[in-house]
Amino acid sequence: MVKRVINPLILLLVIALLCGCSSSPSAEVTNQPAPGDARDTVTVVVTRDFGKELVLEQNVEIDADTSAMAALQMVADVGTKYGGGYVESIDGISPESREADKNKAWFFYINGIASNLGARDYVLRDGDVEHWDFRDWSYQQFVPAIIGDFPQPFLSGCRYYDRPTFVVYEPAYAAGAEALVAAMRGYGMAEFSAVDADLLSDEDKQTSNLIIIAGRDNPLVSELNKNYKKLGFFTFFESDGLMVLDAEGNTSLKLGAGSGVIQATQNPWNPGGVGAGENVVWMVAGFDDDGVRSTVAALLENQDSLRHAFAVIVNQGQVVKIP
Repeated sequence: MVKRVINPLILLLVIALLCGCSSSPSAEVTNQPAPGDARDTVTVVVTRDFGKELVLEQNVEIDADTSAMAALQMVADVGTKYGGGYVESIDGISPESREADKNKAWFFYINGIASNLGARDYVLRDGDVEHWDFRDWSYQQFVPAIIGDFPQPFLSGCRYYDRPTFVVYEPAYAAGAEALVAAMRGYGMAEFSAVDADLLSDEDKQTSNLIIIAGRDNPLVSELNKNYKKLGFFTFFESDGLMVLDAEGNTSLKLGAGSGVIQATQNPWNPGGVGAGENVVWMVAGFDDDGVRSTVAALLENQDSLRHAFAVIVNQGQVVKIP
């Protein structure tokens, strides 16, 4: 293979777009806060290295028109560039802080979805989780969604797209799907239901949030699996194992029987494509039956292990953050 040299200016512009610089909303979305009390509460989370290290997590009371940038500045020392729209450092952590961090930058998520509005443009609303992570971008510049802010995005969505959620299951895992629905309704979610994978309509597939509980050979899982790089995944199934990549895209693990993964992306079946910022797909999948069941159990019973994570693998019942 021929290694291409990337123009530094082009790369800088790409990173700027992904790290919270100002951008214009689409014609269909006004990004106006829902009416309510003058003071709302949001959670600001700051992590490093794909959520492995927590820097800070703080609930903040805000006015109804507060931007994501303003909320971050309430809890941290923020250094910016390019007119104040690009976050260069948070509490002294920046690409210049040490040589090992030169290929890292700050990326932000609202309720677990990569925002396609800049941090100065995104107006928060009550209950939002604003999550900043300082991570390596050399392999995956765009990771469309993460799991670590659960039960978001299913409570509030992103950019005020409040979509229903379907737990899409293979018949063997109907009990787990119904248990997840019951758990989510405990958070106050009404539009959260289970549906057999064979009965999922094309409209719901495109316009809803989906949590897919299935084995590696399920058609939905297979379609996601073959597009793993585009969807921002760091793990994918092969015929003989679950391949796990590190932050630079190198294979770090190969898992077999009893293994599974919980990972998220923006819904690739949405007509707007990955990056539309409207709805998500979570893959709760296993290499075999034991892998599926242990992965569903992790989501239901071990949610603390998901906190702040981009994705997790489950291997013989053990939950590990990746990459």
